[in-house]
Amino acid sequence: MTLFTEKDTAMTSPNTALEFVNHVGMLSESLNKEGAPGWLKAMRRQGLSRLKELPWPSVRDEEWKYTDISPLTASVYALSTSAQLREKEAFLDYGNGDDINIVFVNGFFSKDLSNMQAVPSGVVAMPLQDMEETSAASFQELFSKENLKGEDAFIALNEALVRHGIYIAMDENVILRQLIHIVHITSTTGEMILTAPRTFLRLGRSSEVTILESHVSFLDDNLYFADALTDIFLGENAVLHYCKAQKESLKAYHIGITRVRQDRNSVFDGFSLAAGGALTRHDLHVTVNGEGANARLNGFYSVSGSQHVDNHTCVDHCVPQGTSNQLYKGILQGSGRAVFNGKILVRPIAQKTNSYQLNKNLLLGKDCRVDTKPQLEIFADDVKCTHGATIGQLNEDEIFYLQTRCIPRKTAVKLLVRGFADDLLNTVHNPSVYQKLNKLLEPAFEALECTG
Repeated sequence: MTLFTEKDTAMTSPNTALEFVNHVGMLSESLNKEGAPGWLKAMRRQGLSRLKELPWPSVRDEEWKYTDISPLTASVYALSTSAQLREKEAFLDYGNGDDINIVFVNGFFSKDLSNMQAVPSGVVAMPLQDMEETSAASFQELFSKENLKGEDAFIALNEALVRHGIYIAMDENVILRQLIHIVHITSTTGEMILTAPRTFLRLGRSSEVTILESHVSFLDDNLYFADALTDIFLGENAVLHYCKAQKESLKAYHIGITRVRQDRNSVFDGFSLAAGGALTRHDLHVTVNGEGANARLNGFYSVSGSQHVDNHTCVDHCVPQGTSNQLYKGILQGSGRAVFNGKILVRPIAQKTNSYQLNKNLLLGKDCRVDTKPQLEIFADDVKCTHGATIGQLNEDEIFYLQTRCIPRKTAVKLLVRGFADDLLNTVHNPSVYQKLNKLLEPAFEALECTG
């Protein structure tokens, strides 16, 4: 039974959230009439049931205080029926044939654009639609024994509408130097579609890999909604270099949730990039569940015009002797708005925890705004935890110094901003990932020509 009332939806527009959820229910039921494995249909039914029971987020909720999602629910979306990529040349310019590419277009797996034959021995990469009941049991078992954060309307929404996705599993002691690039492309001609990308990553003991998950559109005038969910399980001593890059259409909505579970001495080396979308949010929840595990969460966001980006992170230290470091940086132009809410949670048992968090913002526009809220929740007494946040503008003395060296003001501004960004981007050591991130940020740096 749905728990929505008129009071619950009053913060958006009359019945908008309720109507949206009901519409999602119709889409989910229509999906289950298509051919799909039984386990996938069951997941949709369970997700839809939870979606109807969970409260819909609003600005009255502390976790959504600075992000109004009513514009997202005001549109009526359809499920895409076309997997045609119209901007193939742009995709080939962005991609790299030397990588292991797993490509989805409008939510559909594209065998033609992918090169799954490049997947080496010891690594399983399987589209969800191809996974039978017996194969699915291996990761369904994880969800029954692992305590993943799951009471969220957008997690339930993803499960209610999951259509296509990818399951990647690595055997023990497999070291893969080749980049795995999971690409989600939205390519439409005016149709407002809703996609629910789903990714499962499982690294066996002492394995290592670099994975880039891209959510992109090569056109900036398409309105659509992407609700992405990624679940990551790291075995003992496993190392994952993971990057999520988002450059959606400037009219699109993107809600992304990444859940990470770490075992003993594992390393999660994460990077998050947000450069597109009208309204975007990324929730990154890392559970440090093994002694000696290390989590690194770096992120960079760039907004301009009326863009809104919201980053929520949480590192949950559940065992002793864990470490985590978070550094998020943002550049804001025009009337862009950013939200950063970072949490470090140290459980009573998690003694000897060492955790650090910092958020730095550079405001280049007169009307831009950032709401930053670093948080510490510490229930152990033998820990070292620090956090901080800075908000500022360019130093006029530094600009003047460069001008005295015959550097035009606009170029000086661009050099200083680029230095602010490169300090973080240079932490990405994979050349292919670094190149792609810079390509996605090119429009933001080009816009700096108009600054000053």
